Amino acid sequence: MGYRSNKNAAIDELTLNKPISNLDNNGHNPKPLAILIQPNIGLEEDIRLPVVEILNRSLANESILSQKTRSALWNSSGSRFFELHIFFETQYKQLDEISDKIAERTRMLGGVALSSFTQFLAHSQLEGESANVPDILHLLADHESIIRFLRGDIRQVSEEYEDEGTVELLVGVMSLHEKMAWMLRSYIENEPVNGGNKKRNQIDE
Repeated sequence: MGYRSNKNAAIDELTLNKPISNLDNNGHNPKPLAILIQPNIGLEEDIRLPVVEILNRSLANESILSQKTRSALWNSSGSRFFELHIFFETQYKQLDEISDKIAERTRMLGGVALSSFTQFLAHSQLEGESANVPDILHLLADHESIIRFLRGDIRQVSEEYEDEGTVELLVGVMSLHEKMAWMLRSYIENEPVNGGNKKRNQIDE
C-alpha cells in the first residue's frame, strides 16, 4: 500500500495532473470536469499555454472558413454547378483535415481544443457571420488573411516559444492555404470583374 501511494505520488508529480477546462476561454480555463495528465515533453506550462491559445485561434479560423466553404458549396448554382460543387467540396475537406491536425497538436500540448461554433466565432480572426453566401473572391480573401496570420504565429512560436513541433505544423498549414488560395485565384483569374480590381480591393479592406 505504502509503495503504491508513493509511486502514484511520483507519477502525479512528473505528469502534472491538472483539471480539464470547460472551454470558456482558450482551452485551459479553470472549472474542472476531469483530470488531464499534462505532458512532460520539454515544454514548460508557461510555454505550452500561450501556444495552445495560438492553436485554438487557428482552429477557430479553419472552422469558420470551412463553414463558409460549405455555404458556397450548398448554394452553388448555374452552368458550372457540378464543377463548383466538386471544387468547394475538395477544399472544405482539406480544411477539415487541417482542423483535425491543429486539434491533435493542442491535445499533445496538454490543452483542450475548442469544439463549439460559439467558441469558434468568439476566437476567430475572420468575420464569422454574414447574411450573404461567400463567393470565390471572399473565400480567397479569407485564405490570404489566414496565411498572413499564420506567418505571424509561426514567427512568434519559433522565436518566443521555441516549439519546433508546432512550428512545423503551422508551416505545413500555411503551405496548404497558399495552394488553396492559388487554386481559387487561378479559377477566377481570367474572368472579368466589374470595375477592374475594385471588388477585390473592397474585400481586402
